Amino acid sequence: MNWIEVAAVLVFLVGIGAGGFLVAQRPKFWLGMLGAVVKSVLPILTKRMPPEQEAAWRDCIRRNGKWNHQKKRCE
Repeated sequence: MNWIEVAAVLVFLVGIGAGGFLVAQRPKFWLGMLGAVVKSVLPILTKRMPPEQEAAWRDCIRRNGKWNHQKKRCE
């Protein structure tokens, strides 16, 4: 690597860092980022089992069994 390539990489990294600093200090950016993350994660967290599977899960728990979430059955 010669000095021109090193200088180009340093200028690029300084530019990315300065841009990130300017964007990150705005509260609107963080609120928008938080909203986007919550909106994308919410369907995963609130996903429910089908009614038949939930009934089998509740029956397994009632019988003191252990529910295997990968195989979707009681062990």
